[in-house]
Amino acid sequence: MVTFYNKKNSLALLVVLLFLFVSSSYAKFSMMVTKSQIDTICTIKRINSSFCFEIFKANPEIARLNYSDLIKFLINYQAQYISDTLKFFKLSGGSSTDISSKYHVCVELYEYDFKERDNSLRYLAAKDYVSLNIWVGGTMTDAETCIDDLSTMKPIPQFFMKRSDTIGDMSSIILVVLECFLKEKKDRCYLNL
Repeated sequence: MVTFYNKKNSLALLVVLLFLFVSSSYAKFSMMVTKSQIDTICTIKRINSSFCFEIFKANPEIARLNYSDLIKFLINYQAQYISDTLKFFKLSGGSSTDISSKYHVCVELYEYDFKERDNSLRYLAAKDYVSLNIWVGGTMTDAETCIDDLSTMKPIPQFFMKRSDTIGDMSSIILVVLECFLKEKKDRCYLNL
């Protein structure tokens, strides 16, 4: 069977295709992170505001990202920071197999968190926000555990405490974006805190 298209059908098809293109472009654009939303994210009580604004202002490509891409960016940014922190720990004796070493505890936790980055990106791609939330929360807990262990050392290793604080701060930002902007059900959104 041969179908003939006349000018009316061609014009109608063109209009429909143009509408689909424009509406899909608008949908992607409307999901992009706005300056107002960045201000909202960075001014939530549990977020380290100065650090949050520092990340967002230092990376102008964030203005072109949607929420999913923003979380991907933050996960990769955090993973690089964890990798660098691991190098510092290992240079400072954290590769010691002495189980009582406070650095060794931090190294084990951060090595696990770094290895899990690929899984977290898979969770994000699959829109498995529950698993992603668990991973991010686990990374935050690991940072807190490391800080607790380091705080018992004499003298207190301020450099490693600060790096661990930063890893936890990144997790907080990821959780806020995930809970308040990406998940459909915002039952644990921190905007109301």
